[in-house]
Amino acid sequence: MKYPILLFDLDNTILDTKANAEKALHRLSKQINFPFTDDQIAYWHELNDGLWEKLERKEIKRDDLLNTRFELYFDHFGKKVNGTKVNAAYLELFKLENILMPHAKQVLDALHQTHHIYAISNGTKEKQYSQLTRSNLLTDFDDLYLSEDLGYQKPDPNFFKIVIDKIGIDQQKMLVIGDSLTADISGANAAHLDSVWFNPKEIANQTTFEATYEIKSLEQLLSLSK
Repeated sequence: MKYPILLFDLDNTILDTKANAEKALHRLSKQINFPFTDDQIAYWHELNDGLWEKLERKEIKRDDLLNTRFELYFDHFGKKVNGTKVNAAYLELFKLENILMPHAKQVLDALHQTHHIYAISNGTKEKQYSQLTRSNLLTDFDDLYLSEDLGYQKPDPNFFKIVIDKIGIDQQKMLVIGDSLTADISGANAAHLDSVWFNPKEIANQTTFEATYEIKSLEQLLSLSK
């Protein structure tokens, strides 16, 4: 077996984070009297994704991202809020949602029988543990390596160095799987790890980062990882 160690990103690779966020926002609307129309949700994804990309580039701190994103969001609509409080309310709702990407559970359950599986994620620790537990996936993972715990976030080479050192196996036997070219594939390139770009929408790669493999369905991992 070429890759007995699988390093999975979570958000938008295993967890359908955009769908989970939308459900949480709709629930939040009742608490803060804001409708969250389709256009308003689209703007949330645009703003939030941009902030997480800034975190990857070390242009913003995690706490600043979490505590200011709703202030920035509602400023756009002329509404003043306490960003810290709204974010806390949102996270309480967000962590309860557990929609998965297509085939995620059956693929992980199958791979768990033959591989060692680890999570590598920049996502919020409480949310990740809650959503994996609620979706009955937590036991498929040998361990979760989260930036909140490690002190570095993907694609920082230090994040991957800590993960490689903790696992303690030849890194040539490791395979990174993720949807983000700028976090997962970029980080794998810098750490000299083979990688799989999960690209379900078949978007064009307009970056300089190159994955070893590309898939559009998680089911393809069953043959790829043998």
